[in-house]
Amino acid sequence: MKFSLPRGLRDIEPEDFELMEQVREAFNQTCRLFGFDLMEPSPLELLETLEAKSGASIRDEIYAFKDKSGREVGLRFDLTVGLTRWVVSNRSLQYPVKIGSFAGLWRYDEPQYGRYRWFYQWDAEAFGPRNVDADAEVVDFTYSLFRRLGLDEVSIHIGDRKLLEEYIERQLGVKDELLVAEMMRALDKVRKKSLQEILEEYSSKVEPSTLSQLLDFGRLSGEAEEVLSRLEEYRLASTTTLINLIDLLKHRGVKNVVLDLSIVRGLDYYTGIVFEAFTADQALGALAGGGRYDILPAVFGRPDLGATGVAGGVDRTIIALKRRAAPTKPKEPTVYVAYVNKEVHAYAQHIASTLRREGLPAEVDLAERTLRKQLEAASKRNSEYVIIIGPKELSSNKVIIKNIKNGKEDVKSITETINLLKQVKKKVEVWCNHT
Repeated sequence: MKFSLPRGLRDIEPEDFELMEQVREAFNQTCRLFGFDLMEPSPLELLETLEAKSGASIRDEIYAFKDKSGREVGLRFDLTVGLTRWVVSNRSLQYPVKIGSFAGLWRYDEPQYGRYRWFYQWDAEAFGPRNVDADAEVVDFTYSLFRRLGLDEVSIHIGDRKLLEEYIERQLGVKDELLVAEMMRALDKVRKKSLQEILEEYSSKVEPSTLSQLLDFGRLSGEAEEVLSRLEEYRLASTTTLINLIDLLKHRGVKNVVLDLSIVRGLDYYTGIVFEAFTADQALGALAGGGRYDILPAVFGRPDLGATGVAGGVDRTIIALKRRAAPTKPKEPTVYVAYVNKEVHAYAQHIASTLRREGLPAEVDLAERTLRKQLEAASKRNSEYVIIIGPKELSSNKVIIKNIKNGKEDVKSITETINLLKQVKKKVEVWCNHT
């Protein structure tokens, strides 16, 4: 019998899991720097709660079922719903509320490269303010997180739903809300389909010349000053929001900003500034995306609350980390404790435990192998140091410590060995804190 996983699922193997933990650590550190409190919303929600964000059609895209009590429930497909539900139901919170979360999600959509039915996301949300300062905060958060990961080439593409809606209504004369929504969906497909394909797909819904004008407008993209200059001719009041946002991002030192009016974000609940983060290889897709969604707190009964946030896909970020030219994060010094014979076997385990209690990663052979086999195992495990213990070392209460990389070998006391390894570990921590 072959034991396999359901379609669209996979095991996260050690190499990818280690990279995922790097993303988690960088995210947690960025949350602390920006004052986002960390939490995790429930993985299971009532189906009506999930439908509040995306409508009844979401049933076809998620894992939804009846529990043993006959209640309709679903596994979370994003973190925004649960975080918003929690915030709006806790009226004692002091605003602004800034919340971050890193957790697993489930979506029943078509698997593709870098996209699975079970996956992880990071999420940072700011509730309360409706001003552009909060939007600048989450854009800056996104930029800072990717910088911390060493993905300095990531660019932030920013658009504005209100600006697009104003253009459609004032310049194109389209007032019908349903038709405006269709036109926005069409513009959202610019990165995936050709102009002709989009015009053909929407020919029965939108007048081709009208849609063509919108797609031309949506192609405005580039350096912020250049795009803002070109927008002046349209005399759209909503341009002020983008001007203020770009000014704030300049003061914050956020670089690699691109104004891109084709950025719409597919979900209907976005209400203002929207943005996505890309590497140089845009074929990979967005590593993160977000924007303002004031409508969702209102759906949950808090129309007084503004909301803006960003979420990032961990799987695509891992792919980007594997491709990057940036230096990889060095590991803490790992030690393999090897012993010559059974006489010093127990002492080797004592040394390994002592190192671990001092916060130093250490392994010791559990299979009673020969010293040669132990040293081979240390090499395969990529241990940086190996400690060798024999009868002579046991009698003198010392150990042989060898740097596997450069072959340097020395005899030291346990205390001296611990101090040496802590110094190496501290250097690694200093390196990480300055990158």
